[in-house]
Amino acid sequence: MVQTLLITVSLILSSSAAAQSTATLRGVDVYRSAFLTEDIAKQHFGTRLNEYVTLRNAHTIVANQKAEALRKEIEKEAAAIRGVARVELTISEYFTSVDHAMYAMFDVVDSDDRSRMTFLPKPKRTLADPDRLLATWKQYSDLGAMLSRRGEMSVDRPDCPGFYCLWGAKTPELAALQDKMVAGVAARENELRTALTFEADADKRAAALFVLSYGTRGEKVVDACVGALQDSAPVVRGAALQILADIINHRKDLRVNIDKILPLLDDPVDSVRGKAMGLLIPMVDDPSHRRKMLAFAPRLVQLLRLRQQGSHDLAFTVLSMISHKKIPHRDYLAWQAWAAKAASGKE
Repeated sequence: MVQTLLITVSLILSSSAAAQSTATLRGVDVYRSAFLTEDIAKQHFGTRLNEYVTLRNAHTIVANQKAEALRKEIEKEAAAIRGVARVELTISEYFTSVDHAMYAMFDVVDSDDRSRMTFLPKPKRTLADPDRLLATWKQYSDLGAMLSRRGEMSVDRPDCPGFYCLWGAKTPELAALQDKMVAGVAARENELRTALTFEADADKRAAALFVLSYGTRGEKVVDACVGALQDSAPVVRGAALQILADIINHRKDLRVNIDKILPLLDDPVDSVRGKAMGLLIPMVDDPSHRRKMLAFAPRLVQLLRLRQQGSHDLAFTVLSMISHKKIPHRDYLAWQAWAAKAASGKE
């Protein structure tokens, strides 16, 4: 269930036919700012956001390049608003058999709210790839994704020798790459941990974490992932959450400290918040975890209010599970009232 929910947070390209359909802009969200409000975003950027969608609907390389330039222009202008420290604008797409929607999300950190960006300093070293294990992970990930797009991969979770299972060994090529990573962790674990900590390239740090998940000691994998939740790059924080989600769902002998997960519900990046919400779902059944989630109920209601489908649906799922209530998903006042009680310990 969690894997499916996590996928909905990402850009969904369901088929070539869907990719050629015409999208409409269904919503503009701002998370979360006292200076760049939803009304201001629509007033200042609404016309250009619709222009972005029109460009994307052209389905040409040149139009896509113009759309990306326009996105960056809007993002830069939004970041220049007084009182704003950081803005990231993402446009997500959702397909069904009869619909193609786009949602604009302004992820904002206000200047007086910089504590939301208290991450480790960005590493600055360029390190050698130990036995090309980081490149092996990318090759493994890309090959499985290509086979999946072709419909050549089962949707069932594969068996894996590690603590995170992406594609398994469903082809001889995938099996050989997986075997190399298993052997590589045993021989080069210290170098991989050095890469995770000091490599300047965030994608390589994330790759190091994925390769380390093929280690034999689950506690060390969990510790590495929890430490990576403080990484400055969202791709690394996201990788850590993906691995932890697999562990929580399939390795009941290992425990993940929920206190390290809950603050990520307020991460500056939408995709990280989505993965954090998805990770909470299999943790709800633990009474001690549920009690701690209740304190974060008001934050979940903020995410529920977003129009963007992935964030809204995940927030509703988590709220329904921790509340044991059947409140309609868009009855925001009822959810807000319940969340206030839950956070104060009255639920």
